[in-house]
Amino acid sequence: MSNLGQMIPAIVRTLLPPALIFLVLLLAVACGDDRQRRIPGEPTRVVVWDFGGVPGHQVWIKGAVKKFNETRKDIVIELEIRDWATQRESLISSTIIGAGPDIIRCHHKYSVEFGELGGLLPMEQFEDWPEVKARIFPNVLEHVKYNGKHYGVPITMLPFVLAVNTEIMARYGLEVPTTWEDMLAMGRVLKKHDLHAFTMPAGLNLDTAYRFLPLLYGAGGRVFNDDWTQAGFNGPAGRAALEFLVRMKDKGYMPAAAAAYAFDENAAHWSTGKAALSIEGPWWQNRLTDFDFDTSKLALAQVPMPATPLEDNPQGVLLDVVMVAITGYTPVADDAWTVLKALNVDDPVWQQPNPDMGGIPTLKAAYAPGVESPYIDLDQLAESARRGIGWPGHPAITQVQRHIADAVNLAMSGAASPADALDQAANEVNEILSDY
Repeated sequence: MSNLGQMIPAIVRTLLPPALIFLVLLLAVACGDDRQRRIPGEPTRVVVWDFGGVPGHQVWIKGAVKKFNETRKDIVIELEIRDWATQRESLISSTIIGAGPDIIRCHHKYSVEFGELGGLLPMEQFEDWPEVKARIFPNVLEHVKYNGKHYGVPITMLPFVLAVNTEIMARYGLEVPTTWEDMLAMGRVLKKHDLHAFTMPAGLNLDTAYRFLPLLYGAGGRVFNDDWTQAGFNGPAGRAALEFLVRMKDKGYMPAAAAAYAFDENAAHWSTGKAALSIEGPWWQNRLTDFDFDTSKLALAQVPMPATPLEDNPQGVLLDVVMVAITGYTPVADDAWTVLKALNVDDPVWQQPNPDMGGIPTLKAAYAPGVESPYIDLDQLAESARRGIGWPGHPAITQVQRHIADAVNLAMSGAASPADALDQAANEVNEILSDY
């Protein structure tokens, strides 16, 4: 009982009353996984929870699982595709109970939270992990590492880049901006023609936080301070980034309704030729087909940065990573490792960047000479991934993201100054961080 109690995340202990925790622990004792490691004459069942995934990925994994099950007699995969938004709640409940899937596909930020708790197995326990590790870009492996151990295999990278409407740029003789100052100058030109230089989601949603962070990182800022005890996004880099956005909007270089935009509203505005630039990622190329945009007019470039960084940290851009991990409570760890490698390392789909998969592969082989890909400007995606910095792997990062989004929305809607909006969000975040 005490070991199970230690596995309950701190945030859960603060939210659940003691009596309910006790009931959950009783349920955990009663609901252990009844599978055996190996039943003579029967295949081992390996359960996979696949959170999220664009349509192309879902088609692939269903086919890959079917092929695996048809060709193996010793292991059978049971696949369950789950909503991306439910992953943390699902992982908390299954970790508390100590029963659930054997393999999960999820956001890399959970490697720290659930790896520390014992909810995920360290890859170091598998003898051939060094061989698998050597096939993956080292900087991406850092996203799933905690205290010297890797709690997942990163399979997909989602670097943020600048989406450029080349038709607008050519029509007015404009060059792709590399600095914030360039974007302001571009805004002055396009405003004369009733066009916007830049558009982004700035509503009360996580899309907003995800577009703000590339600007924060580009200015040398970070989400937290060095020891993660205080918010850092309200420092000089964060204030400058939000002041830049507000200035772009107030001057009419961004749509007036941006403060109400989520992803779809922003994509519709850009794809109808009303704005030249947006901050997006590998998903953008395929999503534009939903808006009947001619992708021959799409180019990708690096997200502009201020001419001079505002803080001493290395400048970079946001990089999200999708990982596959093995749960700490699986009764079939070795078989799960076999499945993980077959689906997510050895399958040929990971050796050729494919827009249908929603992100670019983490395997070095996918970028070897001679590899062809239908991605537009894959070199720009790869360069952004090389310079990428992830969200901090903090257990409360989703709450932090919401507060950052709120701050951007407050400033963009004119309800607060950039400094006041960020300070207000930082106070909320500091209170959250004090619980860890």
